[in-house]
Amino acid sequence: MQKDVEVSEITDIKDIDSAELAKNENAKFSFGGATLYGINAVIGSGIFLLPRTIYQDLGPASLVAMVLDAVLVLMLAVCFAEVAGYFNKNGGAFQYSKTAFGDFIGFNVGVLGWFVTIIAWAAMAAGFAKLLIQTFPALEGQNTLISICLVIFLSVINSMGIKTSKIFTIVITIAKLIPIIAFTLIAVFFIKNGINQGNFTPFLQLNPDMTLSKAMASTSLTVFYAFIGFEALPVVAGEMRNAKKNVPKAIIGSISIVSLLYFMIIAGTIAMLGTGILQSNAPVQDAFVEMIGPAGKWIISIGALISIAGLNMGDSLMIPRYGASIADEGLLPKVIAKKNNKSAPIVAIIFSGLLTIAFLLSGSFEQLAELSVVFRFFQYIPTALAVIWLRKKDMENVPAFRLPFGPVIPIISIVVSIWMVAAANPINLIAGVIGVIVASILYLLLNNNKSKQVN
Repeated sequence: MQKDVEVSEITDIKDIDSAELAKNENAKFSFGGATLYGINAVIGSGIFLLPRTIYQDLGPASLVAMVLDAVLVLMLAVCFAEVAGYFNKNGGAFQYSKTAFGDFIGFNVGVLGWFVTIIAWAAMAAGFAKLLIQTFPALEGQNTLISICLVIFLSVINSMGIKTSKIFTIVITIAKLIPIIAFTLIAVFFIKNGINQGNFTPFLQLNPDMTLSKAMASTSLTVFYAFIGFEALPVVAGEMRNAKKNVPKAIIGSISIVSLLYFMIIAGTIAMLGTGILQSNAPVQDAFVEMIGPAGKWIISIGALISIAGLNMGDSLMIPRYGASIADEGLLPKVIAKKNNKSAPIVAIIFSGLLTIAFLLSGSFEQLAELSVVFRFFQYIPTALAVIWLRKKDMENVPAFRLPFGPVIPIISIVVSIWMVAAANPINLIAGVIGVIVASILYLLLNNNKSKQVN
């Protein structure tokens, strides 16, 4: 009888555990939700402001640079997609580098990645405040307060667990895609008219101060900035259902969709404005006004505001989990990975939020945001290298997605990344080297303390 009771209790416990596991699994992102998260992580307000910069050196031929750049970004993205297939947990480039090259490289990639994403979040929060004030001038002078309130609000939502964050992320992503897709669909009917009016001729309008090669490099670099954020999806892989299968597909799907939308936004803007892009401070808004009337400017302005709000939401979700994943691997103090009763990394959420607010109060976030571009390549290059290394290691599983042509795509990705870094401001390159030195010293100090504790 006693044995039957014990068996019954064990069965009940298993049923409870299974029910809890199913509940937690349902709270995670599905493939569709993961794809939307990936789109949200990339599309921000930048694409609404970039057409003039993209157009200025090549004219309509900038569309070619956009296609080439999309291919290059996709090559980097598929490197993330393959290595993501080895893992079912958070961390992204940090996890890949640690597994492929050891704790030292992994720590550098992780800490620098966490640091740069916090800087980027501060810049995004400030950008939201700036855009909000442009839309509603009565809020003038409240920039810092608005930014801080946004960070606190999103941190609170994040602390409520992944289910709440998932719902908020999906809703805001769909909301910001509405004006973008509307512009894209309407632009289809105006491109032929733009061709007939001569807005695409001559196709190559080379900046007289530049060679074709330099103009193409400059334009590609500008477009590349618009794609930054695709690496965010693998960082929260632990919050995805069937991550090994869905994360690679979501990366490829989200980048492909974003590339198409970007191309149509630039093509539609050229079709409506032609060389008038160079005289416009808000070319996409002005192009939409030409398409549908005065309401177009308001629709795009609200869309841009929602877009940057979505990026802030994505950052608030990804950044703490990045830090917690490093602590989970024992490379940062374990307390950073501590979770609340909603399974949210509460300590990392609080720490990330406070550090973001500190950057906002410092007033130096704009300069630091420029550094973030250089620092991001400390994730791109090791991840591309990890594709080659992890194929040689005795991993527990084979990823569902595997790159064709052996090491060709990773090698091209590495070369492209080095080319991008070489085009950066030398001061930012120096800052990147300093960042590596500081992270290396921190790693040695933490590991020295661990050695003392063991002894």
